[in-house]
Amino acid sequence: MAPIKPVDPGSPPEPGRGPGLRVSWFGHAAGRRADGLSSYSDQLVRGLADRGCTVYFHHLREDGMVAPVDDSLRTGWRGRRFKTVTVAAPGFRRAAARRLAWERPDIVHCSLSFSLADGWLAAEAHRLGAGAVVTFHLPYGRRGSGRGRVLQGLYRFWAHRLGAYDRIIVFTPEQAERLVTAGITASRCVVIPNAVDTAAFSPGPSHLRATRLAGARFVVGYLGRLDPEKRVTTLLQGFHLAELPDSVRLVIGGRGQDEVRVRRDAEISPQVVYVGQIDGSGSRADFWRAVDLFCLVSTAEGLSLSLLEAMSSGCAVLATAAAGSEVAGSGGVMLPVLGTVSALAKQLRRLASDPGATAELGRLARAEAVRHHGVEAMLERVLDVYHASAVPTARIR
Repeated sequence: MAPIKPVDPGSPPEPGRGPGLRVSWFGHAAGRRADGLSSYSDQLVRGLADRGCTVYFHHLREDGMVAPVDDSLRTGWRGRRFKTVTVAAPGFRRAAARRLAWERPDIVHCSLSFSLADGWLAAEAHRLGAGAVVTFHLPYGRRGSGRGRVLQGLYRFWAHRLGAYDRIIVFTPEQAERLVTAGITASRCVVIPNAVDTAAFSPGPSHLRATRLAGARFVVGYLGRLDPEKRVTTLLQGFHLAELPDSVRLVIGGRGQDEVRVRRDAEISPQVVYVGQIDGSGSRADFWRAVDLFCLVSTAEGLSLSLLEAMSSGCAVLATAAAGSEVAGSGGVMLPVLGTVSALAKQLRRLASDPGATAELGRLARAEAVRHHGVEAMLERVLDVYHASAVPTARIR
């Protein structure tokens, strides 16, 4: 990897710009990726800016260049991703330290994982007199399962790198519990469930439904990473085993390791529609409005943002407990982890045969999203975390 060139941002910002805090956000852009991490950065950064914060956005260029801020507030870094870890290019720490000194943040917020330098970011924030906050996205597996043991090992791996952060935001009490088991002090873990803009993600007409899905009586959908842990191939197997009428469609969006399999399946079966990567909240909202039933059959999740977007859009939910069927409340149907393919096929036949009942589940799912997962409350709690972090009082404007 080529070393990072020195950052030349031009004139420093004027003191006191904006009525709120200065936040240096290390997260995930879109363009080449479109998943919960990029959506989380987009949603939080835009929301913080709307509340008067000045947000400087840092991302890896490999994710793409679609950022939730103006280019004057964006810095794209070079790095290399190896499955679950990312290594920043040589020279990152020196250049990032210069950039942070120029930004003069009140808070450095890292959406984990940005890179293996995540722990260093907290120490550098404190050196500059800023608070350090991290959002911990890593899912957790079922206790006693092989995947659960692997993920707990990753929790221990990251726990060593979270020691300097003032607050660690997690989505569920289970995540907090596993971090405490891995060695994190419980008082530093703050549970703030993932959230969604329930006004932007709401039922309504869909261009996708009227065009590529024209004539479909019932639409099953998935949008997210197409990687093995999401078990999209299991979804395809269950859909085909169900032998549903020709008027039923399965629409899949996203990219990942299983993209070739999904593309091949879509080329063979007229009932499977692959729409590629979906960028931007407007495009995602149109996708979910086209879907009647959202399926998520992964065996390990934190709190899926796709799940919340689907619920808020009025989609019924069919998922394993680990994937979030319980989050959907009365609007969700639970799948067993074992025997998922046959159970999925059975439930798909049942739900597709009664669109009215499935639509009622969708209404219940939306009500649950509006009641418990609105973005306004989440943003207020994040701001509370910022003010409660180790930031000198004089720096809070």
